[in-house]
Amino acid sequence: MQPIILYDIPSKAPNNIWAPNPAKTRQVAQSEPLLHVANVQTIGLPYTIVWVEFKDIPMTMKCKVGASTTEGGRYTLPVIKDPNTGFVVADSLAIAEYLDKTYPEKLVIPRGANVLIGLFEPAYCSVAYGKAVKLILTKTLEILNDSNREYFIQTRLELLGETRWEVVSEANVEQQWEDLKKGLDEIDKWYQKSGGKWIMGDTFSFADMVVACRTMWWNKIFDEEQLRELHSWNGGRWARILADVNAECSTDL
Repeated sequence: MQPIILYDIPSKAPNNIWAPNPAKTRQVAQSEPLLHVANVQTIGLPYTIVWVEFKDIPMTMKCKVGASTTEGGRYTLPVIKDPNTGFVVADSLAIAEYLDKTYPEKLVIPRGANVLIGLFEPAYCSVAYGKAVKLILTKTLEILNDSNREYFIQTRLELLGETRWEVVSEANVEQQWEDLKKGLDEIDKWYQKSGGKWIMGDTFSFADMVVACRTMWWNKIFDEEQLRELHSWNGGRWARILADVNAECSTDL
């Protein structure tokens, strides 16, 4: 089996890894059971990383990879290219569905749950940090490679419907931090109602990767004091979910 190619976004963060959506694809690939490839036992699907700077995503995906646009008509990452089938797939949920269908040894989207899983991520993002987006984007800009600064600001302003970056970067940090805590308090209630370790009770799923990879992202961008607070919220649930998902998927994010 030839390695799947995963396109990801580099940064100043350790090991380059920071982006939550490509991180989910890493976990999906790694969550597959032991496979034997060329007489070598490996954990998960074999894959290689191709790093694409943030500003180069549209041109690279359109002209070199042949990926389709995602929601809103934009070229985004992650994208995978599977040399074993010839398929190029964009969007982390679509990739998870493709890998479940093509390599079904271990499903990350339980049978019959595609619609619910598809609805989970936008609901989570809105509830958990919808009111703290400006703070998170401002902190994210700090870890991106400098060549991406202008493109990142331009595209994030378009998404937010703003015209000046100062409106984003100078928004009330204290209020947004409190809003993030309140948002995660609500997500904590979802987990409490699940009656198990995961959002679907005792069943691990892509939804837990959604939550874990946001925590991974925030671990890369927030300062030490902020992380101490974040990791103390809700009885340490968010760091614990990231650790549990890493263990489930044999990743180290």
